[in-house]
Amino acid sequence: MDIKYLSDDKGKITGVFIPIEEWERLQKQYNITEQAPPDSGAQLQQSLTNALKKAKPE
Repeated sequence: MDIKYLSDDKGKITGVFIPIEEWERLQKQYNITEQAPPDSGAQLQQSLTNALKKAKPE
């Protein structure tokens, strides 16, 4: 399995990336269903807006 760890600018591990094939296998093995919360689109948009504000040079 090709696992990649995601970290913040301080080196703290904040997430894990696994290939989609592994994710699909785990979903079947552990009966995981994907259902996004109703407001997930708005949350994603706000998170991206905040991230862009932080990244934008002044």
